[in-house]
Amino acid sequence: MRKVPSYAARLREALTGLPIKKKCCAHALDDAAKIMELPDPGERTAAIAAYPTRAKCASCVPHFVRGLFLLHGTLTDPHKRYHLEFTLPTAAECAALSELLGRKGGIWRLGERKGRPILYLKDGEAIADFLAYIGANQAAFDFMNNRIEREFRNNINRQVNCDTANIEKSLLVSERQIRLIRKMEESGDLQRLPEPLRVTARLRMNNEQLSLSELGEAHEPPITKSGVSHRLAKIESIAASLGIRGD
Repeated sequence: MRKVPSYAARLREALTGLPIKKKCCAHALDDAAKIMELPDPGERTAAIAAYPTRAKCASCVPHFVRGLFLLHGTLTDPHKRYHLEFTLPTAAECAALSELLGRKGGIWRLGERKGRPILYLKDGEAIADFLAYIGANQAAFDFMNNRIEREFRNNINRQVNCDTANIEKSLLVSERQIRLIRKMEESGDLQRLPEPLRVTARLRMNNEQLSLSELGEAHEPPITKSGVSHRLAKIESIAASLGIRGD
């Protein structure tokens, strides 16, 4: 079975195949490799930091950064997590690239993995902006689509979890109220409640699964959800004064 290329490999292939309109930009892309071939780390650091002053046009620096990314960059599949990084030979080179990239925005962080310095981004929007900056427009578009879909799913999951928690809470409250009302019925105290409260109590006891709104509609004539809630709270208050608990 043919092995499917990784997300980073596919991105690298796409970047390599991008057309370059100007000769100066093609030279800028090549400059990245030439600078990283310099034997002295100090020279490499100085060349990275000073590169914007050597740019012949506004697109040269993005092409230079693209060259560095092709040599020393990688991007995790956004379906798994958001993480773009450069792994350069020294921390000074990472810092120089961080300063260069900081001019276009994004919060770049310096770190270390397995004893090697890294410069990385973890913000999805900033990663998409970077991809667009180095010319990977399709990858940036796909990345943002993935981010939107991911956030949409997360929002739905949060809403579902919230709704589930509210339903569970309502059921617990309903069960407590029903236990309390049954104890009042056994003790004879239910019969001594005012007629409106007694009607609501019996409807609650005989309709365990109904919501407060549905209980309100079951009254003759119907009453509001807040009216049902007020009556049930009054019943609980009276029960508490009688020493009757629903737990």
